[in-house]
Amino acid sequence: MYDNIAVQQKVMSRSAFNMTMGATTPPTIDERFENMLISPERVLEMLGRRRVGEVSFEQSEQGDARRLLLNVEKVAIENKRLQEKTEATYQESVSHQLHEILFEELTEQLSYTDELVQNVLNLPENIGELLDALSVRACSVSKLEPIAATMPWLYDELIVVVNTPQFRRKDSRGRIIVVETLRTALSFLGIENLRTLIPSLILKRAMPQITDPYPLIKQKLTRYSTGVAMTTKRLGIINDINKNTAYTLGMLSNLGRCAVTRLYFKLFDKIQLHLLKECQKDKEQKRHEALLKITPSANHLIAMQQEFADAVSADIMEWMNLKRLPIASPMRDCANKIPAESGSLCKVLHQARSYTQVRMLHQLKLVEMKDVKPLFVEQKYPQGALEKLKTIDIFTLPLVKNEDSH
Repeated sequence: MYDNIAVQQKVMSRSAFNMTMGATTPPTIDERFENMLISPERVLEMLGRRRVGEVSFEQSEQGDARRLLLNVEKVAIENKRLQEKTEATYQESVSHQLHEILFEELTEQLSYTDELVQNVLNLPENIGELLDALSVRACSVSKLEPIAATMPWLYDELIVVVNTPQFRRKDSRGRIIVVETLRTALSFLGIENLRTLIPSLILKRAMPQITDPYPLIKQKLTRYSTGVAMTTKRLGIINDINKNTAYTLGMLSNLGRCAVTRLYFKLFDKIQLHLLKECQKDKEQKRHEALLKITPSANHLIAMQQEFADAVSADIMEWMNLKRLPIASPMRDCANKIPAESGSLCKVLHQARSYTQVRMLHQLKLVEMKDVKPLFVEQKYPQGALEKLKTIDIFTLPLVKNEDSH
């Protein structure tokens, strides 16, 4: 499904040309968002803005000094610039070779969903059973406990949450009750909170951890996922769609991004090390030096996410074999870019993604409202929906203390 020459050529060409810094045409909202997820500074560069405190070359001491250089020095600097350009071109060539190998390995690993979910995302094989149990109206602690008990990581996460000040309880003598058992944690949190919390903990479990030299990916992707989930939930209510189904689809729709990102950084390190060993063995000093300078490429990562992320999310949801939670089919429609019907879950997901992307960009002053209006018109939000969404904090989970449990 993933491994074919046409797709590889499309991804490699997109990474080379579509995300070029300093392009003459203004970047689209989609391009701004994809780059913002990696590093907001990339968007500033795309928009031709300087960072806070940065001065232009003309305003700098370096500029003043350069203007005083003698002609001989200018010639020497030009020669050095040409040499650096040649070295950069060679380095780009070596990077391209590395990424061709990476692409082949990544597409092969994406084809094995079972291994991808359990070994890359670290999610158990009965995760679908847990989500199904949460989705039914008759969900109860007694039905959730035996499934959750098979997931030690989930127990750890729930214990941390239930012992935070927000959920802390006191006994009749005013002493803080420290919750240590899974059943008590589930009971204290309550079913409605768990329907919000557990999908977010599943995504947290799958979230990439080490993404140097782009350490903000985890933070930005977590914020985006929460925003999409909360917006999908609100739009679901407006469209008479089950709010928990809509919320869960919104949250887990980014599992594919997590998988592609995790694999990319893992394979980059592995392949770079392998090629360095080859160069040492074959005594290729120039290639070895170029490989040492190469770092993970935001352009390649973005291109691979755009090509594969939604299809991988759909694969994962289908692999979960969900019987009561109807999220796999709308995710597949989204991945296949099938025109979405108004009021459908697929359409609601598209709308939620667009809204969340704009809100994140607007908070960082990376988009102006005049650029946003055409996108909102294209998405055809229900009447009054945008006004309602403005009043909601979509980036915070609405967990409330459950006073009904004992």
